[in-house]
Amino acid sequence: MTEVVGIYARISEDPMLQEKGVTRQLEDGRALAQSRGWTVLDEWVDNDLSALRGGPRPAYEALMTAASRGEITRIVAYGMARLWRNRKERVDAIELLAAARVSISLVKGSDIDLTSAAGRMVAGILGEADTLESELKGERVARAALQRAEEGRANGAVAYGWRRIYEQDKNGRVLGFTDEVDESEAAIVREIVDRLLARESLNVITADLNAREVPTPYGGDRSWGTSSVRKLALRLSNIARRKRAGEDFGPAAWPPIVEQDKHDQVVALLTDPSRVQTRGGARQHLLTFGIGCCGKCGSALRVSNRWVNQRRKELGKTPLYVCDAASSCVGRRQEWVDDLVERVVVRRLQEPDARDLLTRDDVAAQAAREHAAGIRARLQAAADDYADDLLDRDQFHRINAKLRPALEEADREAMRLVVGVPSDMVTEMVGPQAQERWKQLTVLQRRALLTAMGVTVTVMPSRGGPGFKPESVRIQFERDDDQATPEAIRNMPTDFLEARS
Repeated sequence: MTEVVGIYARISEDPMLQEKGVTRQLEDGRALAQSRGWTVLDEWVDNDLSALRGGPRPAYEALMTAASRGEITRIVAYGMARLWRNRKERVDAIELLAAARVSISLVKGSDIDLTSAAGRMVAGILGEADTLESELKGERVARAALQRAEEGRANGAVAYGWRRIYEQDKNGRVLGFTDEVDESEAAIVREIVDRLLARESLNVITADLNAREVPTPYGGDRSWGTSSVRKLALRLSNIARRKRAGEDFGPAAWPPIVEQDKHDQVVALLTDPSRVQTRGGARQHLLTFGIGCCGKCGSALRVSNRWVNQRRKELGKTPLYVCDAASSCVGRRQEWVDDLVERVVVRRLQEPDARDLLTRDDVAAQAAREHAAGIRARLQAAADDYADDLLDRDQFHRINAKLRPALEEADREAMRLVVGVPSDMVTEMVGPQAQERWKQLTVLQRRALLTAMGVTVTVMPSRGGPGFKPESVRIQFERDDDQATPEAIRNMPTDFLEARS
C-alpha cells in the first residue's frame, strides 16, 4: 500500500520573510518522498514561527487535523526540531499520531514508528534533546539581555532619537556599539514633550506631525497615531534610564534627550487618572472638572444645553454651566461666565505681581525625586554587593522586596507633586500682552493656566430676573487674600454689563 504523506516545514526566524529556509526544507522533503515512492497529499508551512513557546502555528494545527482524520499515514519533516520543541505539545502530538497510526520520517534522521512503544520512546528522547537545546539557548539569551541591562546598553534596534555607531576590528567584525543623539529625531521628541506641557492635545500634535510628513519611528509610509505619540513622550529612555520587565532598571549608556523636570511633568500629565476618566470631553470646557463649583452644594460644574427662554425656541438651546448634582442648584450661561473669568484673569495677569501667582513651588517634587534617587542607589548597592558575594540570594531578594515598593511610591509622589506650566508660557502670559496671548491659547491651555494660578470659580445661587449678575460668580486666586470678582466688576466695561441685561 502506497504511503500518503504530508510534508511539514518550519523556521523560527525569517525577519525578511524571504522563505528561503522553508523552501529548502520542502525541496528535501519532496526528494525523500519521491525516493520512497510515496504520494504527497499536501505541504504545510509555518514561516517565522517559534515552536518553543507553544504559540499558534496554523499550518501545524492543520497538519495534526489531517492526521487525526486519517488523511495521511506519514509526516515528512527535515528534523524532529521542525515539528516540536515545546515539551507539552510534543507529548500531546505523539499520543494523537499514535492513535491515528501516523508515523514520522526525517530528512536528517530516521523513520519513527509511533505505533510502537519503542518508536514513541525514540521520538520522546529526540524531542527532549531539541527542547534542551532551545531552553539552553533561551537561558543564554536571557543572561545576555540581563548583562546588557546592567550595563545600561540598548536591547535590540536603536531607539527613535538616537543613531547607532558600531565599533569594528580591522576585519570588519562588530566588537560593540554606542548610541548617540540623532538631533533631527531628538528634536521631534522634545517638540512633542513641549507641546504636551503647553497643553496641546494628543490629537492636535498627531495631526500636525502627519500634515508635515514627519517620518515616524516605524519607517516606511506609516503615519503617526496618538498612541505612538504618547508612548514616545513617556519613554524612560528619553532621560537615559534603562527599562526592563516594565520597570526602571537604572542608568542607560546613551545620552538623554529630554530634561528630567520636563519628563516628570509630562508623565504626571499623561498618567493623570482624571485624564482617562473624562476622555477629554469635560476638559473641552473652561470651568468643568474641578475648576468651577456650585456655591450651594459644592458639586463640580458641567455643561448642559437647555432652553433659557421658552418663548424663543427658534434660537435653539443655550449651553449653561449647571451643578453636577441631581438637584441642579445653579445654572449660568457658559459664554457669559467664561467671558467674566477671562476678563478677571487677564486683568490679574497684567498686574506687576502676577508672576508670583505662576511661580512653581517645586521643592516638594524635588525632595520626592531625591528620595527616589536614594532608594535607587540603595538597590544598586545591593546588586553590587550580591555580585561581589557580599550578600546571598535570600538577602538580596529581601532587600529588593522591601525597597521596590518604596521606590514605586516615591516615583508616584514625585509625579504627583510636579505642577505648573512651561516657563515660556509664564513669560508670555504676564504683562500687557496677556489679553492677546490668552486669545491664542486653546481651552486645554487656558485650563492649565487657571490651574497653575490656583483659580477657583464658584457660581452662587441667584435671584430671578433678567440678565446676568456677575456678582453671583466668585473668582478666587489661591495666593490672593481677596476674591477678585468685586474689583473686576467695578472695572468691568459698561458694554459688558449692558449686553447681558
